[in-house]
Amino acid sequence: MSRDAFVSRLRLMGVALPAIFVVSVLFGATLNAGFSWYVTYASIGTATVIGLPIFAFEVFYVNSPLGVGFRRWPFTRFVAVRFALWCAWYFVATQLASHWFGGAEGELLMDSDFWWTILFSFAVGFSVVFGLTLNRLIGPGVFRNFLLGRYHTPREEERALLFIDLAGSTAIAERIGATRFLELMNEFVHDVGVALEGSGGVIYQYVGDEAIITWRLDGTGDISGAVEVVVRLRDRVATRGDDYRSRFGVVPSFRAALHAGPVAVGEMGDSKLEIVLLGDTVNTTSRIEQSCRELGRDFLASAEALALITLPPGVESEEMPPVPLKGKSRPVRLFAIGGPPAQPSGRGGLQPARSTGSS
Repeated sequence: MSRDAFVSRLRLMGVALPAIFVVSVLFGATLNAGFSWYVTYASIGTATVIGLPIFAFEVFYVNSPLGVGFRRWPFTRFVAVRFALWCAWYFVATQLASHWFGGAEGELLMDSDFWWTILFSFAVGFSVVFGLTLNRLIGPGVFRNFLLGRYHTPREEERALLFIDLAGSTAIAERIGATRFLELMNEFVHDVGVALEGSGGVIYQYVGDEAIITWRLDGTGDISGAVEVVVRLRDRVATRGDDYRSRFGVVPSFRAALHAGPVAVGEMGDSKLEIVLLGDTVNTTSRIEQSCRELGRDFLASAEALALITLPPGVESEEMPPVPLKGKSRPVRLFAIGGPPAQPSGRGGLQPARSTGSS
């Protein structure tokens, strides 16, 4: 797990734990028919002993790249083992908390309240895990936006978009078959998610063999993380090259396109509701990705995006000749990021490019 990913998970715990402590204090006051400073101390201590290890297990293992093998177990076995681990820890932790915080001055966790504490802990734990799971299923922040109605009325936002497209997908699918190709795409998309950890970006959607990632620009004017995502993804695919080759007979390569600008964001649909991004910025990013093929480059960024980037050490930009994009009235300034013309070998890694234009 990268440092950025670790820090982002610490921030998540920092946001969630105070809310859990508040709920625990209210629960403790209910059990003791009143509030006191001892109840506050005992409730927070109990919540820490019971909840912190479970929360850490869920955030830093189950819902992180470390737990991908666990998450890929058959659903029934995954849930059963997870439930058993929870039960075992709740029983032990509640006994410990009862001993440490249920002293002579209060009876917060004495025997008569043992099962109420277990039930409460399960309810809080289930709520947290439900939120984490829903976040993984529909995307970070999407459920919150639905609840708050943030995009019930369409609004315009400044966004950065990164399109990542698997190269040679048609030929690969024809050679290994649709089922095996889907397995390959699943592995590749998993690697995209690992590379994305801690960058501030979120996967907006998958379109065929393409992943679309977005960053909101209202909170930051720096999208250097987008370049780092591409660098990390190439390194990860290269590191896993032997595994890919042994399982699928090919090491995947990809093209990336980065652009920034205004987009319209809003809810769409009824029987299937989702939050969509529309506008010229989305269309232009798609056209830039297509230009990767025409220019023989594997990573292109627009001048608008490059203005928001501080390139990592050893990675440079090279200005391309003006490119007329379909549907655009004037050529768009594009910059190749990273390396020389893309090679069909599919080997990962960004090599420094010649710097012939300003960034």
